[in-house]
Amino acid sequence: MVDEGLAEAAARAVDADEVLTFSRALIAAPSENPGGTEDDAAAVASDILVAIGATPETIRSDEGRPSVVASIGSAERPSLAWNGHLDVVPVGDLSSWVHGPWEGAVHEGRLIGRGAADMKGPIASALAAAAAVRRAGIELAGRLTFHLAADEEHMGMYGTKVLWDRGMLVQDACIVGEPSELGIGLAERGGAWFTVTARGTAAHGSTPKLGVNAIATMARFVLRAEETLPDLEHPLVGRPTVNVALIEGGHAPNAVPDLCVADVDRRLLPGEARPAIEAAYEALFERLREEDPATRIGAVCREWTEPAEASPDSVIAQLCRAAVAEDRGAVPPDVGFTGITDARFYINDGAIPTVILGPGSLRDAHTAGESVAVEDLVAAARIYARVFVRFLGA
Repeated sequence: MVDEGLAEAAARAVDADEVLTFSRALIAAPSENPGGTEDDAAAVASDILVAIGATPETIRSDEGRPSVVASIGSAERPSLAWNGHLDVVPVGDLSSWVHGPWEGAVHEGRLIGRGAADMKGPIASALAAAAAVRRAGIELAGRLTFHLAADEEHMGMYGTKVLWDRGMLVQDACIVGEPSELGIGLAERGGAWFTVTARGTAAHGSTPKLGVNAIATMARFVLRAEETLPDLEHPLVGRPTVNVALIEGGHAPNAVPDLCVADVDRRLLPGEARPAIEAAYEALFERLREEDPATRIGAVCREWTEPAEASPDSVIAQLCRAAVAEDRGAVPPDVGFTGITDARFYINDGAIPTVILGPGSLRDAHTAGESVAVEDLVAAARIYARVFVRFLGA
């Protein structure tokens, strides 16, 4: 049993100014994906890790993208991973930002900047929690390992996937610090990206009846795409969705188009299987062909990302739930993520008990003026500090 006084000492040692300093330093290091690299942010994170007593190592993908790995504590077991991503989505139109995206301005109690919520702010909270444990004079009995990864915003293939491939996801439990509003994240949707191709017959634009319009065929599919969805609902992540995201067709304004291509984003629930989803597309295509025998349309799944779901009863889930309740005065809800996170590598590939737990909201992520409440960043640091001590021992 861990002396509860030690967990509380760690929480009390959290320095709110330090949380903000770490956050602003990370935000000030641009790491747009696509469009840049994580090198500057990795250097800032490494400097902070050195300052709190860790020895960081930069792990690069074959493409050169940097992730930072660092451990605190010398014992092999128990072991806990804390995962966060260093990359951020592009800032977009600078004129839409009242405060600069790299300034880390604080306005009305909220830290503003690209990555404030997703997820340089949560990384700062976790680093400040580790600093607080050290400041309180506590030596962890196990090992806390930070996985500060590249490329999460583009599916993590050059970040956490690299760590998995190189045998680094071996911990007893994991916290992924994505913004969950400090709810206990236990499930996330997956994704299937389909390329749908409609083919027609070219003809002169003045005689469209002599051709078959591929764009018209695609339009029929787009209007009925939701027919591919099953009548399913998950208690944490809701219903599956389909979104026709990109479309391109035709080659001249005076010609009947013979080709139209669309990219379709199908979000998956835990338990959904690829054969059933592909069959649903084919069933819709067959109905379209029955209505018009000239219809030629098909789909190819070009990328598949499994959904993930973790147990609500794992030790790490119970400790996180208790730490949030202790800090916030109410038991937090179990929640799901409609998006895709790096938690899937720990849950699906590593079979590691995992919780998604972080300050901030997905509603604020990726927006112009992205922000997070400073109070929530500091609360998250206290929560992490308690969990680090209780899970790893002291």
